[in-house]
This record gives sequence, structure tokens and C-alpha cells, in this order.
Amino acid sequence: MLARGFQYGTAPNALVIGWNGGHTAVTLPDGTAVSSGERGGVHMGGAGAYQAGFTHHMFLPMPAEDAPPPPLFAPPPPPDAPPPPPDAPPPAPDAPAPPPDAPPPPPDAPPPPAVLIDAPAPPAPPGM
Repeated sequence: MLARGFQYGTAPNALVIGWNGGHTAVTLPDGTAVSSGERGGVHMGGAGAYQAGFTHHMFLPMPAEDAPPPPLFAPPPPPDAPPPPPDAPPPAPDAPAPPPDAPPPPPDAPPPPAVLIDAPAPPAPPGM
């Protein structure tokens, strides 16, 4: 994976992969969690690459022009930040912030019990 541009650890606005001896999942740059192999198929949701039992993490940085827009409930910009561009969408209405992603577990932490998600795969995008 290093030869493909991945780096060890995790990072925001990156494709993050987490794995242990028997399971792998990713968190997309926009924060969407995706896992595969749990009772067959690909599943969206859950903790993604930040599952507590994952003992390894790598990330693929995204170029700034390919980075997704900030999350809907992102914290406000610092006071000295430049104003948004004129074509920027309006700010989201006040809403509680989602809980932060859990940090990776310590290397000596025991693996948690497996979490199996029994859900059908999402429909294919139009035209596929």
C-alpha cells in the first residue's frame, strides 16, 4: 500500500483503512464508513476504519481539489479565516454536533467482540 501512496496512521479528509486479523473497513474522505465481508456483501455505516478492534490503520491523502466539502455540522471557522467564496452554500441551521470519531485503540488492547451487520447491500448507482 505504501507504493500506492498510503501512509501509516489516520488523517482527516483522506481515505482511511483499518484492519485486524479478520476484518477490514474504510472511512471515505467525506466521513462515510464502509465495511465488507460481514455476513457477505458491502455495508455502509458503523465505525468504519475507526472500529475499536482494528490494530492497523493507513490513509491515502486526498489532493485539496479532490477533497470533499466540509461536513454539514463542521465547527465554525476561526475568527481570522477568510470569507467564503460568493458561490458557497449557506451555513447549515443550528444543530447539535455529531460525536467525534473514536481514536484508534492502544496497541495492547484486546480485540472487541465481532459486530455483525445484517443489512442488504445498497442499490447500484443509476446506469450501472
